[in-house]
Amino acid sequence: MQSREFTDDQLTTGLRAAAVELGEPVTAGGYDVWQRGRDDAASPALLIRRFGSWRGACAAAGLEANSTRSTSRRWDDAEVVRIVADYLAADGTTGSFADYSAWAKERDEAPSGATLRQRAPWADFKRRASELNGRDGLSG
Repeated sequence: MQSREFTDDQLTTGLRAAAVELGEPVTAGGYDVWQRGRDDAASPALLIRRFGSWRGACAAAGLEANSTRSTSRRWDDAEVVRIVADYLAADGTTGSFADYSAWAKERDEAPSGATLRQRAPWADFKRRASELNGRDGLSG
């Protein structure tokens, strides 16, 4: 499946549409759930990359941003790589992003899949974690 290209106007229009349904302030997590399965709305990760932050995306759309601090810096990059390495080494894991996200939901000490997406592509974390484990990563 090809990824869709969005203009800034399309991104902000989608964010405003979410705000109509969800109310303000729109959180990245709430928007993430709202946009799934919609061809006309981009991922929160794309909005963050394009506008520099979730707050920046909300501002570009003329919306209120959630005033709580992001937890994405709770873990430094080395800790995230170690956590992904632990995931890859765990019994029964598939190595896919979706499987990591489900695994992380059950652990307070692991950043969510959404938090990882804000930092780098899943493939980058898998590669670095596999190097840390000294073996090839699982497919996915």
